[in-house]
Amino acid sequence: MLRPRLKTILVAFTILVTLVIICGLGIAAYSFFALEKELTAKLESKKFLVPTEYYAAPPTYYTHSVIQVADVEKQLLRQNYRRRNYDQRLLPGDYFISSREECSSRLQVGLTEEQETCIGWVTQETPTRDVDSSIQVLVIQKDHVVSKIFKGAPFTEVPEAHSEAPLLAQYLGNEPLMQKTVSLGEVPPMCLNAIMAIEDAQFLEHGGVSIKGILRAALKNIAAGRKAQGGSTITQQLVKNYFLTSEKALTRKFKEFIMSILLESRFTKDQIMETYINIIYMGQNGTFQVRGYGSAARYYFGKEISDLNLGECSLLAAIVNSPGLYNPFKRPVNAERRRHLVLEKMKALDFVSAEEAEHADRLPLPGAPRSLASETAPYYLDAVRKQFQSLGLSTEGLRIYTALDLEAQEVAQESLRSHLDQLEKNNKYIQGLKEKGNSLEGSILVGNNKTGLVSVVVGGRNFRMTQFNRAIDGHRQIGSIMKPFVYLTALLNDTDEGQPFTPITLLNDEKFTYKYEGQAWSPDNYGKKYFGTVPMFYALKNSLNAATASLGLNVGLGNIIDTTHAMGVTSELKSFPAMTLGAFEMYPREVLQSYMTMANMGEKQTLSFVRKALNADGQEIFVHEPRSQPSVDPAAVASLVGMMKQTVLSGTARSITLNGFFNPAAGKTGTTSDNRDAWFAGFTPYLTAVVWVGYDNNLPHRLTGSNGAVPIWTQFMKNIGTRFPAEDFPWPANTQKVLLDQKTLESLNAYKENDPSQVELIFDSAKVPSGF
Repeated sequence: MLRPRLKTILVAFTILVTLVIICGLGIAAYSFFALEKELTAKLESKKFLVPTEYYAAPPTYYTHSVIQVADVEKQLLRQNYRRRNYDQRLLPGDYFISSREECSSRLQVGLTEEQETCIGWVTQETPTRDVDSSIQVLVIQKDHVVSKIFKGAPFTEVPEAHSEAPLLAQYLGNEPLMQKTVSLGEVPPMCLNAIMAIEDAQFLEHGGVSIKGILRAALKNIAAGRKAQGGSTITQQLVKNYFLTSEKALTRKFKEFIMSILLESRFTKDQIMETYINIIYMGQNGTFQVRGYGSAARYYFGKEISDLNLGECSLLAAIVNSPGLYNPFKRPVNAERRRHLVLEKMKALDFVSAEEAEHADRLPLPGAPRSLASETAPYYLDAVRKQFQSLGLSTEGLRIYTALDLEAQEVAQESLRSHLDQLEKNNKYIQGLKEKGNSLEGSILVGNNKTGLVSVVVGGRNFRMTQFNRAIDGHRQIGSIMKPFVYLTALLNDTDEGQPFTPITLLNDEKFTYKYEGQAWSPDNYGKKYFGTVPMFYALKNSLNAATASLGLNVGLGNIIDTTHAMGVTSELKSFPAMTLGAFEMYPREVLQSYMTMANMGEKQTLSFVRKALNADGQEIFVHEPRSQPSVDPAAVASLVGMMKQTVLSGTARSITLNGFFNPAAGKTGTTSDNRDAWFAGFTPYLTAVVWVGYDNNLPHRLTGSNGAVPIWTQFMKNIGTRFPAEDFPWPANTQKVLLDQKTLESLNAYKENDPSQVELIFDSAKVPSGF
């Protein structure tokens, strides 16, 4: 009875085992091909690490801008360009500097005596086939003005030239990264021999796994009673660190074994070694991971990998095993002992002679880090991340090409820091607040009027001290920054008498009281000084509160809110009288957006900190496409901008021209009634910049926009605004310039001591008063 049943059980068991084996083989085959596909894709793309990479905007040069040839050359050398003679054929990444005669010969264009020198280049990203048509040449005069820019050959004039977008920062998740990819040919053979000697002496012989090495390590570990030596090959290290999780399980070890063999069967030893030395973890530089030999050479020795000597190569090989334990800066004894071991193994393998090993062993260790990594433009990168969050996009693994102007960011940061330092040193009241532990803060935003790209974000004095990004997240009262919207609303409407408001429409600048909802409101002028009847442009340039408030109540608070929103402000605005003088909060970004719309004569551009973003496959995830949107009547905005130019020439921001910035500019100072916030928002035809100064805890600082914010704006524009031609704003076709002489100004009560004797204003052609 039992035998037939036993036989049945055995048959069933055999079938089950067979099915399990078949399934197992199927799963193994599937896993094999899946693993092979993953290995192939990653190794061929050289993307074992997929960091998020941030690039700054490419350095750009314009005709009529002022530059130093040495500064342009420094920028090119920073990008590893190679200098050639003026008459040599340029390849991608080459540049030349030439005299006037040499340049004329190369361009086949006649140059004047004033045109002193030329600098030309071919960008590194230019395909070799396009080199001849892609040469960019700046022709520079004796006074350092870029008189012409050519591109060719054949050479034709163009308005601007640019080089590469420099790599700004790299991140793995939230961790900043230092990684410089190098080719195997750049690495000295002694560095490769050192890493093989200490980590995998049979690297060139085994097929991915070294049975001999595993057995040797096992015996040593048994003898030591602990894990004294690992048996992993370089190939296995590559697999387990960058393909597998950190779990300690037999399945993981099995995968490591199979994948290592796969890796060796699919790729050459050179490919495996090159990948390994580019991604291996080599320590920490502050919060920055140091990845690969290229960045490690820079961090530990301040050198390029190709310039390392035997002692340095052996030290890098020593560090690989445990960058914390063998850190030469923090644990020099350990590092020296491990380097000695590397050299002994190299000597035993005949990689070096005894004399060479002894000499390298005597070399001193590096004494201190050559450079402490710091995040470049951290406030800017914060703004970029927040833009991606608002778009619902992840930054993980993307190449993000930002609009950051590195030089302008540096100038802005220094302009802010130096002025705040000066105030805390020389202003007794602020000095007293500083002594009580209060640090004066500030922010700067700068954008390109034509593209809407934001090139500068300074969110505070020092990111290490405080990560709060005031340029993006600061919500502060704006004060007189609001006044241009009141005047613009008037310029879009008529007076009670049915006449159009114009820059010379007369306003009452007198003390008054306005009653509403059981309250009484009586705005005061700065210094409680009133001027009687004055024209609109005069009231705006001198920031007269009484005249502005009276005008605002006349044209209607609701209309002012509508105009302000049309110009780009998104914050909720409540209809109450003090709103006309800016008694409410805005974000600096809103000020930038709305003032940029003024600079564009009523055309609103969408702001962006990012030019484009690509995923790991090179597909565009985001692209900023400049599109202007008509928002307000251009002629009315032009009249307003003409009035705001007077603020810079002879009004509350007249120190701008007195301190040496002469390019056409317009703007408005802003001071809150309790002196807690100081602003200046100003623009040229090309750039708009917004500056805020104040305390995070909202303490009054007794500064005005004129002495708190204007000096920062001026210093920045003297360095960066002068890159652009000193040209006036492009006034709309239906506008007319009107020049007021001293007699006319006196008749309008708009001429006081030290005021200019002539004032140029812009009128809507249909609204020019008779007699002009």
